[in-house]
Amino acid sequence: MVVEVLKGLIPVFASLSLVVIAGIIHRFLKLGIQTELIVNTLRAFGQLLAIGYLLEYIFNIENIFLFLLVILVMAVIGGNTAKSRAPLVPRVFIYSTLSILCGTYFTLGLMVAVGVINTDPQYIIPLGGMLVGTSMNGISLALERLYRELTSNRDRIELALSFGAKSTAASGGLARQSIKAGLIPTLNFMKVIGLVQLPGAMTGMILAGASPIEAVKIQIIVVYMIISGVSISVPIAVALARNKFFNKRHQLLLNLE
Repeated sequence: MVVEVLKGLIPVFASLSLVVIAGIIHRFLKLGIQTELIVNTLRAFGQLLAIGYLLEYIFNIENIFLFLLVILVMAVIGGNTAKSRAPLVPRVFIYSTLSILCGTYFTLGLMVAVGVINTDPQYIIPLGGMLVGTSMNGISLALERLYRELTSNRDRIELALSFGAKSTAASGGLARQSIKAGLIPTLNFMKVIGLVQLPGAMTGMILAGASPIEAVKIQIIVVYMIISGVSISVPIAVALARNKFFNKRHQLLLNLE
């Protein structure tokens, strides 16, 4: 059993030569990230191998609530990652997690409701993971941008507030800029998809022997789901986080220092 597993991992071990090349480049350029590269390489290997065995077990269980629970766990991890990227935003973990869940569950639910996908785990979990990951990145960028915008424009915001403007009006333009910043990577991805980059879902299906046309159809659905999830989750996260920077009297809080 162990021998068979090791034999199946031979291509994976062979691909480590690419990481070695990357490490040599990093060392030659004196980037000082060789240790991080090694740790992340081992971490990726362990995480993906573990999730592979876990999914193989989960795929044999027909329980939609279990699948939704798996997505919930992904969202919690995504929210924690967003917290590490925007640590100065109040309650960033809670707001990020809730926003990710809103975008992911709504998008998956709508696609199931209209019959585009079914509730089989091989659809729900991978697609849910894509939505969670993309929403996490968008939220991280948006909230980090929101904090910087509020901090750098504090005088202007307080001036508007002093003239009677509500917090939503005083910071509305900054919030929109933050949302836009969170959406730009996904929009750029959509702009060059198929021209500069063949995305993962499509590439994986083609490598597995599927027809390129069928792979393209699935990829189009995935892309549309991703832009939906991000477009829902990022504005929610920004709206929730922005409210924590103002009190009930529409005063900018002092914890922006």
